Amino acid sequence: MSFIIKRSWGVNYKSLLARPRISHKVSEYVFDIINENLLKPSKVLQSDKYVYVFTLSFSPSIPKNRKFPFPYTSPFATETRFFFGQKGFRPFEKVEKWATLSVIADDIDHSITPYEYGTVVFKMFADFLLSNYKKFDKEIFDKLILQLDKNYIESFAFPASFEEQQYSLDDIELPVIPLSEGYNWVDIDKWTKINPKVEYLKHYPM
Repeated sequence: MSFIIKRSWGVNYKSLLARPRISHKVSEYVFDIINENLLKPSKVLQSDKYVYVFTLSFSPSIPKNRKFPFPYTSPFATETRFFFGQKGFRPFEKVEKWATLSVIADDIDHSITPYEYGTVVFKMFADFLLSNYKKFDKEIFDKLILQLDKNYIESFAFPASFEEQQYSLDDIELPVIPLSEGYNWVDIDKWTKINPKVEYLKHYPM
């Protein structure tokens, strides 16, 4: 079996600037800790028939009314962070299984440190696994998160270069909601096409 960890940054220009400026290797390290210490021994997600593709989605600003069209039950939620793990996987071409893991937060942006980011990613995976596998409980993850090596995580350059971040869609031009609109939604005819790297480096030159 193999695993692919992707990251997305939303449809707002502001999301491009506010996304965690962390190396993609941190997400992969966190998953490796979970896989080696929990998934392999439990024989979960170990089929050689599939490639498991996880997309980590970071969204700013918890809705003020906090009303969702379903019961919200994540045990990892705080006043400022809500975690949403997809139920099951979506198959793709019979050889891949896709899942999107999301966090909506008031306090996750470009300033989040590598270790704090690592704990967020850990909880995103933990929330997904708790939602989908009855053999796991929160206590298992509360103990396992202590195995994250803070010194190792913080050994990666911070802020990471644009190339080292490796978010999805970073290498193509795409339409986004203009920066002037913040995180507000506007009609698609008001969106503007950007080159993510060019725009990012205008604000964070390396």
